[in-house]
Amino acid sequence: MQEFKITGIGIDTRTDNPLIILHSLESDLILPIWIGRLEAHSIAIALQEEKVERPLTHDLIINCLEKFGFKLDRTIIHSVIDSIFYADLVFKNLITGEEILLDARPSDCIALAVRANCSVLVSALVIEESCIPAIIQIEDPNESENDKTETKKEKEAFQRFLDNVKASDFKLSSDGKEN
Repeated sequence: MQEFKITGIGIDTRTDNPLIILHSLESDLILPIWIGRLEAHSIAIALQEEKVERPLTHDLIINCLEKFGFKLDRTIIHSVIDSIFYADLVFKNLITGEEILLDARPSDCIALAVRANCSVLVSALVIEESCIPAIIQIEDPNESENDKTETKKEKEAFQRFLDNVKASDFKLSSDGKEN
């Protein structure tokens, strides 16, 4: 298992569907997951720490957990079957320490994890099947002009890749169901 953090929410321009980008804290891998519009909105509100007049569904769930003596301890994205992601919520009883697993969509797990400030863990199987390498550019003050030109070419090539990337490149389910 590796811990991942949410690094962004975007829209797949080919399908007009939202997706969330998770980035490993232990390696240079990212995990794109297509999600529903309502879940994307809920996650965005939590990430931006926006205040809403009335609790949203995910806020309500966290409030209920607290009132009943539980907390969301972690979420686990554990498998991918036919391009559909499967995940569990792991609740902890604050009195007994007992842990309870509950099956949930990854989008709901992430929406709750942001609110509960808990870990999002991804299994080795999911990492192997669905993660892609992240390209991280760190400027080197000792880099020569020749190296800078090469770096610029690499950035341009990556931009061409981004301009031409398709949802199917990230194993979007063929039936269009959200993951």
